[in-house]
Amino acid sequence: MSAPPRHLLRSIFLTLLLLSLSLAAGQGPVASWTFDRAKGGDPIQGYSKLVPGVSGTGLRFDGQTTSVVRVAARAPRLGDAFTVEAWAAIQTYPWTWCALVNQEKDRKAGYLFGIDPEGYFGLQLAVGGAWVECCSDAPLPLYVWSHLAAAYDAASGITLYRDGKPAGRKAVSGKPAFAPAADLWLGRNLTPLGLSQEVKVVAEVAYSFDGIIDEVRVHDRALRPDEIRAAHSALAPSGPAPLRAPVLPAGPPGPGRFGAYATRLRYTDEWERPWRVGDAPDVVVRFDESAERLVFWRGTSYIPAWVTENGIWYNNEFYETQDGSMTTSVEPMADKQARFSHARILESNDARAVVLWRYAPVTVETGLVFPDPLTGWNDWVEETFTVYPDRTCVRKIRTWSSKPTVVPSEGKGLENFRQFHEAIIINPPGTRPEDNILPDALTLANMKGETHTYSWAKEAPGFPADFDAETLSLLHRISDQDTAAHKWLTLPRKGNILRVNLKAKTSPYVIVDPRGVAIDCYAGEIIRERSMFPWWNHWPVSQQIRSNGRWAVAPDRVSHSSLAHIQSWRPYEESADGLTMLMLNGLSDKPAAGLVPLAKSWLQAPKMDVAAGAFRVDGYDPAQKAFVASRRESAPGGAGAAAALEVTLRASVDSPVVNPALVVRNWGEAGARIEIDGRIAPPGRDVRVGHVARLEGDDLVVWLRLESTSPVRIMVRPADGSN
Repeated sequence: MSAPPRHLLRSIFLTLLLLSLSLAAGQGPVASWTFDRAKGGDPIQGYSKLVPGVSGTGLRFDGQTTSVVRVAARAPRLGDAFTVEAWAAIQTYPWTWCALVNQEKDRKAGYLFGIDPEGYFGLQLAVGGAWVECCSDAPLPLYVWSHLAAAYDAASGITLYRDGKPAGRKAVSGKPAFAPAADLWLGRNLTPLGLSQEVKVVAEVAYSFDGIIDEVRVHDRALRPDEIRAAHSALAPSGPAPLRAPVLPAGPPGPGRFGAYATRLRYTDEWERPWRVGDAPDVVVRFDESAERLVFWRGTSYIPAWVTENGIWYNNEFYETQDGSMTTSVEPMADKQARFSHARILESNDARAVVLWRYAPVTVETGLVFPDPLTGWNDWVEETFTVYPDRTCVRKIRTWSSKPTVVPSEGKGLENFRQFHEAIIINPPGTRPEDNILPDALTLANMKGETHTYSWAKEAPGFPADFDAETLSLLHRISDQDTAAHKWLTLPRKGNILRVNLKAKTSPYVIVDPRGVAIDCYAGEIIRERSMFPWWNHWPVSQQIRSNGRWAVAPDRVSHSSLAHIQSWRPYEESADGLTMLMLNGLSDKPAAGLVPLAKSWLQAPKMDVAAGAFRVDGYDPAQKAFVASRRESAPGGAGAAAALEVTLRASVDSPVVNPALVVRNWGEAGARIEIDGRIAPPGRDVRVGHVARLEGDDLVVWLRLESTSPVRIMVRPADGSN
C-alpha cells in the first residue's frame, strides 16, 4: 500500500494540533469550514473551484456569484463574546464592504466580518442600538495569504488581528443584537450595499468576494492574543497564494498574418463563466509587421481598442448622448453584458480588413434613448473600421436618431448632448495610469505642422474658449457644450491631429477635419493623491455593478483614464435621421508633426485620373481612405472581363500620396499585377492585393507602401497577362 500524500499528512497533523490547542483552552470553534472536501458540508452557490489553500485546499470565490450558505437553523448561536477568524487572499478589493463571514439583517442586527473597498479588514455589528464598525490600521496586500481575526467582548469591545498580531481596536460595550433568523453566508453580503467611490449613485451592489478563503472558524468566546498567535502559526501557508494580476486578452503574442479574426478572447475563468457566448464572439485585427492589434472584445462591450506591443489598450470612445429622463449618460460602455453591441468582419484580405461594430447606446439599466413615436426605434449606431497593414484605420460613425442634432432651445449641459470622441486609455490590472501614460500626455498639431504638448504633471491643462464663429456654431449644434465649463486645447490654432503619448514604442493618434474642430481636456474628476490623471474602474470588465462612474483606489482591477474630447468637427454627412462622422486613427511611432503628410493625404487627397478604357473614375473616398474606380457597364466582355486599369494620382506637397489604397469595383475574380511608374511591383510587404466578394460582383483592393509629393502612375493588369 502506498503512503498517504504529504499534503494529507500535513493537514491531519495541523488539524490535530489545532484540536489540542482548543481542548487546552477549554473548547473548540462552534462552526468551521476547511474546504478540504469537494462535496458535502454547506451548499456553495454560484461559481467556485478548489485551489491550493493554507491547509489542503481553499475555495476560490469569483467576485460575482459565489457564496457558502449555512442555514439559520444550523448557524452558531453567539453571546456576549465571540471570535471570527479566516485565512484570505485578495484578488481585487471589493466594490464596497464585502463579507468573509456575515449573519446580519439590514445593518440593524447581527454582524459582518469582512474587507472594505480599500483593503482594510474589520468587524461590523449591531450593539447598543447602533451599527458599529472597527477597521484595521492598515490595508491588506493583494495576492498574499493573511490570517485575519476579530474578537468581540461585551466589556472591552473589538480587537482585530492580522497574522497573529494586533491590527486594530475599538472600545465598545454591550451585548450584540444578533440576527438568529438570518442565514450565515461566507464570501457574499446578505444585504447589498451602495457602491463606494461612486461618481454618481445608481444602484446597490450584489457581488461576492474576489479571492480565496480557507480555514474559517467561529468561536463563542473572545480568544486570547496567545490563542490567536497559535492559530496563525499552526496554519502558516507553505507557499504563495495562487493569485496574480490577470492579463487583458488580445490574442497570440507577437506579429501574425495581417487580417481580421473571429475568436474568443478569454480572460479569467471566474469572469468567463457567466458569459453565454460561443467560440467566436470577439474580433482581433493582427498585423504582420508588429505585435500591435485592434481588438473588439466583450469585456469592453466591443468598444474597439488599439493595443500596443507592451499591452496598453486605447480607444476613441463611441457615440454618447443623454435625454432628460435618463439617470445616467447613454453609451455602449454601460452595456455590461453586450446585449445591444456586437462586432462582425466585413472584409479580411491581404490588403485590408473591415470590421463593423453595431450598437445601441444604453443606460446602465439597459434603457434605450429617443424612441421614435411612429416606429418605436431608438438610437442605433454602426461604426465601420477600415484597417490597412500600416495600422491606419478610418472610423466611420453612422448614427440613426429621431433627434439627430441638438436643438439649442431644448437646453444646455447634458440635455441632448452628442459626443463622438474621447481619448481613453485602458490600464491593465496591476498598473496605474502613470505606468502607461507619459506626464506630457497629449500633443496637438495642425495642418501647418505647428504643435503644442500638454502636460498633466502639475494640473490638468487647457485654456478658456477661443474659437471662430464656425467652430462655436458647430460645437453648440452638434455637441451642445457649455464652453465656460471646459478647459480647451486651443494651441496650435485649428489643431486637428491629436497624439496620445504612451509609454510604448508606438502611440495612438486621431485626425479629423480641421473645420469646426474643438478639443477639450478632461479636467474634472481627478484625485491627484491617487493619480495625476482621471482614474476610474467602473469599466471595463465590471459586469457585477451598474455604474457609469467609480473612482479607482488601487491598481487591483482593470481601469481607464480619459484625457481629452474632440467635441466637434464637421460632419461627413447629415440627414433627417442622423449624422455620419469620420476620423482617421491608428498607432504610429511618428511625432504629431510627422503625421501631417498622412493627414494631408486623407483630408486633401490628390486628384485621381483614369485612362480611357474599361474603367471610370469614382474619385477619392475618405470613408475608406481609398481611391475608387469602377468597371464600366458597357465595357467589352462585361463585368469581370480581362482589362487593364491605368490610374494617375496627381500628388503634390499639399496633396501627397501616403500609402494609398485603390479599390476597383467589379474587377472580377482575376488576380492582379501591379506596376508603379512603369516598374513592376511584385506582391509582398509593400504591395498587397485582396479580393472582396460581393453579391453584385467581385472587387479588387490594392494597398501600396508608397509616399510621394509628385504624380504617381499605377497600372493594374490581370494576373494572366492579358492587355
